[in-house]
Amino acid sequence: MISALDVVAFGNDSSPLTVTGNDTAGGAGPSSNDTAANGVIQFLGDDLSFPDYIRTTCMVVCVIILGVGVVGNMMVPIVILKSKDMRNSTNIFLMNLSIADLMVLLICTPTVFVEVNSRPETWVLGEELCE
Repeated sequence: MISALDVVAFGNDSSPLTVTGNDTAGGAGPSSNDTAANGVIQFLGDDLSFPDYIRTTCMVVCVIILGVGVVGNMMVPIVILKSKDMRNSTNIFLMNLSIADLMVLLICTPTVFVEVNSRPETWVLGEELCE
């Protein structure tokens, strides 16, 4: 049986989120009305942001996806429009798909950058991008 438990979740330098549980068999612990004895999450500060390693990993992955996606989706229309024998109905459909994918990349990926670098449960991009 675990006698004491201290778990820090999503902790930065200031450890904003702490879950604490105490010994229930000893009798010397706090009363059952105490929030720490019940294992309730206690918020210790206003700085509730993602840890640096999560932010860094997400930013690197998003930059790679954005770079490869933009280059690849820009090459498809260029190849199809420059070559006459590539202009058939299937390739025009694929060109439309690559343009749609390019628009999704350019609109949605920056919102991920903003979301990772801002506080959780807040939307800083205004009502227009919320809808």
